[in-house]
Amino acid sequence: MHILPAYLALLAAASIADAGILPFLPIFNKLTPAKYEASIQVKNLFGHSRKLWEFATLPGANTTRAFGTKGYNASADYVARLAKTHGYRVERQTVVYPATTIISNSLNVDGQEIPKADLTTFQYSAPASLTAPLVLVPSLGCDAANYAGLDVAGKIALVLRGNCTFVEKGALAFAAKVGGLIIHNNVPGGPVASRLNPEFALNPPTLSLSQAAAAPIVARLNAGEAIEATLNIDVINEQRASDNVIATSKSGNQNKILVVGAHLDSVPAGAGINDDGSGTATVAELAIQLSKFSGLKNAVRFAWWTTEEVGLVGSDYYVENLSATEKSKIFANINLDMTASTNYIIGIYDGDNSTGVNTGSPAPAGSGAIEKLYQKHFVKRGNNYTSYAFTSGSDYRPFLDAGIPSGGVTSGAGGLKTAQQVELFGGQLGIAFDPCYHQLCDNLNNLAADPYLWHARSSADVIAQLLTTDPKVILKEVPQTAQLKSGFDIAADIGHECHAHLDEL
Repeated sequence: MHILPAYLALLAAASIADAGILPFLPIFNKLTPAKYEASIQVKNLFGHSRKLWEFATLPGANTTRAFGTKGYNASADYVARLAKTHGYRVERQTVVYPATTIISNSLNVDGQEIPKADLTTFQYSAPASLTAPLVLVPSLGCDAANYAGLDVAGKIALVLRGNCTFVEKGALAFAAKVGGLIIHNNVPGGPVASRLNPEFALNPPTLSLSQAAAAPIVARLNAGEAIEATLNIDVINEQRASDNVIATSKSGNQNKILVVGAHLDSVPAGAGINDDGSGTATVAELAIQLSKFSGLKNAVRFAWWTTEEVGLVGSDYYVENLSATEKSKIFANINLDMTASTNYIIGIYDGDNSTGVNTGSPAPAGSGAIEKLYQKHFVKRGNNYTSYAFTSGSDYRPFLDAGIPSGGVTSGAGGLKTAQQVELFGGQLGIAFDPCYHQLCDNLNNLAADPYLWHARSSADVIAQLLTTDPKVILKEVPQTAQLKSGFDIAADIGHECHAHLDEL
């Protein structure tokens, strides 16, 4: 006899929701992979991307969303507000880490000003205003012997990127008492934006220079010509606070939690609209659309990590500060880092290390099962895919090290596209998956709609399966099938992002 009043109450609630007072009414909308996948629309992904660009270009934001900056903090407020509005329990976890604010830089070579697009400042660089001779350092500047016999003290050393980390190049130049250091790129495109030692006092003033701008300078120095340069670097090095944003569903078994994450920060050199604004937007849209469904057997925790670009600091802080009990509740992690690269691949993290190229601690059991869920998704839809190595290059690493099964997809970062990948995905041979990787041009024009949608929808499919099935069942490892393996399970050459962020080459 209570059926009619209950029905009327639900109608009233629906009317309130339609009026905008409640954001969702998922009671009659049970979660399925197909419905969740279909709910993800590319226009909504681009809508989040436009908001991130808006935050990076606020007055005083300097076209960046680097951790703790005005653009980052606005981005964190945005995803926290979205998650709270859509019914999640939201936590902000503050992390403090060394940071660099780049005020200005310039390089003048024999009276010729180098264009701004061809240079950037390394994070943790010392400031400087210096006019001095340029000295070409042989053999990549990766050994103290490279500086033996060179008169570089107080002068500006020019070093080619490659073979050892930027941290090592900076340390060796600092030990040689250079007045300034210029590291020039070894691949086409703009200057690479990266970092030196977080111990500020151990670094020389350091600029990054594009290959095109460096080539004529190197040729003149090799010909024995004396060249004078003026280097100006204005930076503020400081300890900076920024927040992880963590949003947990109120439904689902709170002792069985799936973590779905992306890093929220960019490098200082740009707005990071693909790296990792695309992952950030995807996680935001996945959270919004999931709030419209019921029937979660397991809980989900959407996370936007801070300070990834200087060493996975935010995700590592999160995992390290979990109690043993809380850590045991997390049954898997999905990582989404760069999903809309313009020269894209469809890369699936290699959970079973079938290609043999993963580095670091082995992926825990269950990671291969997540990989196969993604493989089955793309096979069913006729999409090619390739394996993408687990290294130390993104926020899956703290979860892997903690023994938590992990997986995810990516469209690629700094690796150069091979002929085989062109055959599988189209695009340009020998060009980076993201030609604007860690550069100022990582803006709204640096997003490809197709991979953006494909990676988001495949993640919705996989997440729905993980949230509606017993983890012990769905994460059970099974042998790879010939159908899935044939022609696709080949490791991508992931290039420069395959290294630990702190030790990037």
